[in-house]
Formats: sequence, structure tokens, C-alpha cells
Amino acid sequence: MSTSKHFEKICLAVLLCAMLLTGLFMHGEALGIQMIVDADSESHSDSEYFTENDLDGDWDTTGATIITLNGDAASVDGKNAYVSGGNVVITGTGKYVISGTLDDGYISVNANANSKVWILFDGVTISCSDNACLIVSEADKVFLTLADGTENILTGGGTLSEEALSDGANGVIFAHDDLTINGSGALSIRAGYKHGIKANDDLVVTGGSLTIDAPADAIHVNDSFRLTGAVLDLTAGDDGIMVEKEDTFFYMEGGEITAAVSGDAIHSGGDITIAGGSVTLDAGDDALHADGNIEVSDGTILIESCYEGLEAKIITVSGGDITIYPTDDGFNANGGSSDMFGMGGPGGNMNMGGMGGPGGDMSGMQAPPDLSGMQEQTGTADGAEEESYILISGGTVTIINENGNDADGLDSNGSIYITGGDIRISLTNNGTNSAIDFGSESGGVCEISGGTVIACGSYSMAEAFDATSTQGAVLYNLSAGAESGTVLKLEDAAGNELLAWEVPCSFSSANISCPELEINGTYLMVIGNSEEEITLTDISASYGDAASGMFGGNMNWGGMRERGGRGRRGYMAEDTAQPPEGMEGMPQPPEGMEGIPEPPEGMGGMRHPSESGLRDEQSGEVQQAEGVTTESTLTAYPVQTYLQLAFCVLVLLAGIVFAARYRRNQGTR
Repeated sequence: MSTSKHFEKICLAVLLCAMLLTGLFMHGEALGIQMIVDADSESHSDSEYFTENDLDGDWDTTGATIITLNGDAASVDGKNAYVSGGNVVITGTGKYVISGTLDDGYISVNANANSKVWILFDGVTISCSDNACLIVSEADKVFLTLADGTENILTGGGTLSEEALSDGANGVIFAHDDLTINGSGALSIRAGYKHGIKANDDLVVTGGSLTIDAPADAIHVNDSFRLTGAVLDLTAGDDGIMVEKEDTFFYMEGGEITAAVSGDAIHSGGDITIAGGSVTLDAGDDALHADGNIEVSDGTILIESCYEGLEAKIITVSGGDITIYPTDDGFNANGGSSDMFGMGGPGGNMNMGGMGGPGGDMSGMQAPPDLSGMQEQTGTADGAEEESYILISGGTVTIINENGNDADGLDSNGSIYITGGDIRISLTNNGTNSAIDFGSESGGVCEISGGTVIACGSYSMAEAFDATSTQGAVLYNLSAGAESGTVLKLEDAAGNELLAWEVPCSFSSANISCPELEINGTYLMVIGNSEEEITLTDISASYGDAASGMFGGNMNWGGMRERGGRGRRGYMAEDTAQPPEGMEGMPQPPEGMEGIPEPPEGMGGMRHPSESGLRDEQSGEVQQAEGVTTESTLTAYPVQTYLQLAFCVLVLLAGIVFAARYRRNQGTR
């Protein structure tokens, strides 16, 4: 009876407790409540990519097991390690300090699947003729720390034993599970068979100086590679860093990479993100190649030689300093078909189908696609190709190609968007080089709304910015061409210099844009010792005495005169505003097609691929372009919070059901 008498109070107390728990789960951290988590939890760090243990290269060695290598033998002082047949085996969670020389053997970690193992290399030299020098057979995670001021050397043989081959141990360091390398010492890896480091899961490098020389890949990772604070010097017969699986990633936010390789310098089956640090690359193939997307937000990238510089489905640059010396394209956003009539060069983008010259058949011209709401990975429903584009919103990009005869500076099978940054492109005045090349024949657009651009190459395939741009742009083509080292300038009516560059390569086309360009403004185009006064009649207009084979912008026939002659006026008088001699038969755009066709209703203005947000593949967060905001009706809480909330709701519902049944039973008595 006493229970029945106080039942209502008990139910009320349960309800209040459920509400209190729900509030604490939702807002506990804001109230100052400390959440207890695993010290090595992947979320327990200011960075989502590195844990505190990853970044701790100076851990306390008190109580560690001491392992001393001595030629063909070793000694162990401590627990969870033993010596077998000249090899050292570590069997459990703990800390291990290793020093000395092992002539022909290896260190093996064979612990429990939930074990975390810390190993300190304190002056270690290991060679192994038929297996890896360091093997992680099983553990949750291994932290390899390089002691300050030490030199550590690992050398692998040219052939592997049957046991090693069956295990897949094709690296001097081979890990089945997660591996972190940190500290402030040095590690030299010399591979005789395949790779320098082979990791089946994640490889994190947050410290130390690593020198790796391998006949295949210097570093080969299955899942992810993450770098900050370390210095890597890589030499490889194939790729420098290979992240193999799809939907994986390469991430760098600090440190240095120097690579001289025969294949790709950095290759990812998923994405590549560079958010800081310094990269200097010499590649026999691509410098940065991602089967997914490439994003650069900070850091310095110098690509001294390569086939293509950056190649991916989507390339975004919001910061950093990028300089590329390619033999083919500088940037290549290669989503969709890259060939013409089924044929195309490696990574090529012919951008030819359905496109005519001025006055040609424009029936193949498609309206620009509506990119609002498009995510980084757009999907391939019904077999459709994923959208591909280049977006530059900040940083500096310099592309110089002195030898390519069929190369592009910025090359996209889809669209190109420039909303900021400083871009300089120089290609030789040879063949069908195009400083800026986009998929106009398949509905792609090339729009500019900010930043500065000087893009020089051959006029034969030059394309102007689209009329849907919101910043003024000039495509200037000259039949005579200009030699390498010619200074190009743009001045305003008052003689103020708006843009200037000593163009490294010869050129016959210059695509330029800067924020100061305004419609109906008068400017002086200066190329070497010649100049012409131009008036920007449209947001994107073409000038000069030559026409490209690609249709783009209104063509304002004119030409240059010697700099300094006849005042500041060009020689294009009213009665000579016609095509130059020899060009009278040049077909003109059909009536009503003098400019780029306007986009369909509802698609006008500058379209930005981030208008509704691009979803970051790793964090899941929506990344907004500068100046673009969205409002969310949901607060972004961790998944665990919603699970805890659901648990509270279930407890509350169970209490209500119990109360109702109890009441009903009491009423029937």
C-alpha cells in the first residue's frame, strides 16, 4: 500500500531525472562538465586527424622495458618481450626502449588486438635480409618514437622469405594495424624489395626526419596518411606516397615533403588535402593525383617537374602558394570523359566535341548546369558522370610550361570558377596550348567574380571568361605573338598600373582580369613596346588582331602600335574598326550570338559550387564559400549525444507505460 500511496511522486521523480539527464547530455560541456574518454580516442584532440598520443614524441620512459640489440643477439630487461632466433618479439601493452645493432633480424609486435604499444628508437641499426625490420603483426596502435639527437637506420634485403611474402611484408617497416611515427630524431630507410613503409591501416607521421629510398613506393598505405611536424625526403622507383584504397585520404597540415620519384609524387585513391606545410616535388608522372578531390587551403607547393601538376575530379584552392612546371596540364579536373570520339591522351581534355568557331554550328552548346547544392561527390545516377570543376578562391597559383605543345594551364572537363586569389599562367606560343580550358562543349562555364588573372598561351584555342562572370575580363589575341620575357601590363585611363608580369614563355594570347576592370572603362593594354587603348564593352570581351578557334566574348578588331607613338591612343580609328587585312572573310558570329548566350531564366549571375555548401568528405561538415551563409535548424551535436537522448526518451516512455498499466491494474482490483 505504501508503494501505491507514493506512486505518483515516484513517476514524477523519474520524469524529472530523465529530463535532467537529457539536458546534461545536450549541454554538459557548456556547463563545465568534463567528459571522460579514452586518452587515445580519435576524437580526443584539437585536431580530428591527430590524437594527443600521436603528437606526443616525448613520453615518459619510466618503467619501460629495455631492449638492447647486440649483433646477432639481444637482451631484454623488463616484461612483455622476449628474444627468439635473433629476433625480438613484443607481446603486450607497454613502453619499450630499443638501442644497438641487429645484423640480420627484426622487431615484431604481436600483442592483443586492443593493445597500445610505445617503442622508442634510441640509436638503432637493423638490417634484415628476408623480412621487414619492424613488423606490427597485431596491436590496436603502435607509436614509434625517434629519440632526440639519434640516427636510426633500417635496411631491407632484396628478396623475402616465403613466410614474409605470405604475410604481405613488402616494406622495411610493415604494419597490419595503425602506426604512428613521431619524435625529433632521424630515421633512414633503405628498401631492397618494393616499399620503404607499408601500412595496411592508418599511418600518422607527426615528428622526426625520415629519409626513404625504395625501388617501388617510398610509403604505401591502404587507409590514410596524415602528416604534420615531420620532414620527409623520399626517393622512389614508383610513387612517393601512395594511399591505395578508394574513399581514403592523404592529409597534411604541417611539416615538409621533398620527393624525387618516377611515378606520382603523391597519389590517393580518395582525396588529397594540404592545409599547411611545405612540399617540393619532382615527379615522372603527376605531382598530386587524387581519384577523388584535391583541396589546398594553406602551405607552399613547389612542383619542379611533372607530367601534370594537380589531377583530380574536383580541385579547390582557397589559400597557399602553388608553383608548377609541368610538361602537360598544370591543373586537370578530369571528371567525365576525357577523350574525343573515344580517343585522348593520358589525362587529356580535348574539349572539342560540338564546338564551332565564330559563326559555326552552335547547336551543340548547352546551357551551364545549375550547380547549387552540389556536393563534392555528386554521384553517378543512371550512369551519369560526376561533375568536375576547378574552384580557386584564394592563394597564389603560378603555372609555367616551357615545352608543352598540347598542354593547358587550368584544364577542366567541367567548369572553372575563380572567386579570388592571384593566378599567373605562361604556356608557349606553340600548337594548341590553352592557358584556360574548360568543358564549354558539355555545358561547363568559366566564371570569374574576384581575384587577379594573367593567363598567357596560344590564341588558336584561347577561351574567354563567360558573360555570366561578375568581374571584368579581357581576352587579347595578337597574330604576331610575343617572345619569352615580354612584359605585359594593363593600365587605367590615368596611367596607373593595374596588372604587370614579365611573361616567362612566348605567347599570342593573354586572358586577364582584376577587380578594377569595369564595363565602359578605358584601359591601355601594353605588350612589350606596343600598346592599344581599349574600352571594355562587355563584362568579358576579346580584343587584338587575331581570333581563336574557340568562340568566346565579343571580338573587337584592332591592333597595337609602338609604345609611346601618337600620344596614348591606339591606331584603331573609327573607319578601321573592321577585321585586319586578310581576315575579311573570317565568319562572324550569327545575328544574336555576338556574345556568350545568356543562361536560362533562374540561372543568371555568378553560380558558385558552394552556394548550398560543399560537404567535406572527412569531417562531414558543410564548407561555405566566403560570403555565403546558410542557416541550420539543427544544432550539430555528436552522434553519441543523440544516442544518449534516445536512451533517455526510451526510459521515459517505459516509465509512462509502466505507470499506465499500474493504474489500470489498480483500478481492476
